[in-house]
Amino acid sequence: MNHDVVMAARTIMAAVGGAFLSVALPVLPYAAVCSLMVAADTFTAWRLGRRVARKTGRRAAGKLQSCRLAAALGTLGRVYGLLLLAAAVRRVILLPDVTLDIVRACAAAVCLWQALSMLENEASCSGALWARIARRWLIDKTERHTGISLDELHDDARI
Repeated sequence: MNHDVVMAARTIMAAVGGAFLSVALPVLPYAAVCSLMVAADTFTAWRLGRRVARKTGRRAAGKLQSCRLAAALGTLGRVYGLLLLAAAVRRVILLPDVTLDIVRACAAAVCLWQALSMLENEASCSGALWARIARRWLIDKTERHTGISLDELHDDARI
């Protein structure tokens, strides 16, 4: 009796795993590109913290913190969930003759979102001409990423 239960559970788990892999494997290339974009955004946020730490003398602003790393991992989880959901919608809901690749569209949206975030990180707390021009349209993330008020930094003429 016990052996039959184990074999039934093993069969059910293999079926569930096979169904998951049938959805997840086509998503892997898109997930890889999105993972690289999230990693690059995390790196630019770390560089922003280092720039602010140099300008203000607060060493804690330039260090990699576990809560920020956890936020990046949470972002990756949401991105993977979005891509898997888009693959399920494409497979189950959309008709076979629909030419819209919803997984590709979602991956492109995530990459655009991360690219804008990288531009915001690089333009924040930077005295370069391109950064001053870019800050007219982009958000200055200095205060949000470092916890330092922008009023403290506006004393510096390069900002």
